[in-house]
Amino acid sequence: MLKQEARKIARARIAKMSQAEREWASDAIVDAVSSLDLFKKAKKVFVYLGTDTEPDTHEIVGLALAMEKTVAVPRVKGEHMNAIIITPYSDFKTNQWGILEPIKGYALDEIDLAIIPMVAFDGIKRVGHGKGYYDKFLANHKCTKLGLAFECQCVSGLEVDSFDVPLDCLVTEKRIVTLSKKCYENKFGEEL
Repeated sequence: MLKQEARKIARARIAKMSQAEREWASDAIVDAVSSLDLFKKAKKVFVYLGTDTEPDTHEIVGLALAMEKTVAVPRVKGEHMNAIIITPYSDFKTNQWGILEPIKGYALDEIDLAIIPMVAFDGIKRVGHGKGYYDKFLANHKCTKLGLAFECQCVSGLEVDSFDVPLDCLVTEKRIVTLSKKCYENKFGEEL
């Protein structure tokens, strides 16, 4: 499946989710991420701040700050994206895509864990919005790459390019997929 088709399918599926479904799924994803050793052990974490069509990461940011990790979020300038260190006192502005970015701060060059958004995925293959910011950034930063997505964003037979950086791990509200292609149930996403 071509990237454009995968994006179209995944976006249509996300649009069918209610606000309550997105919130429930985001909570299950946050709970699963907070239980992962790769998150617990990371000292320097790069986390996206998403839109309402992506899993909410604000709780992950708050948890990482509470755990006294160095936390950075994306800031785009021209064709490049930087990981800007934030604190609980950082000020933000909304960029041209409706995403919050820190107004001030220093770039974090060394990262242990990057938490990455996507539009669609197939296993650990991901497709972003098409600008290539994350692929360029990740090509220059050696770190563990953790993708977050709603289960409905999964497509089959996704074709990616050689420059598309694969994930090390992916978390949805229903499962956790690792680089070794092992898949685990996300018990946090079970309904009682």
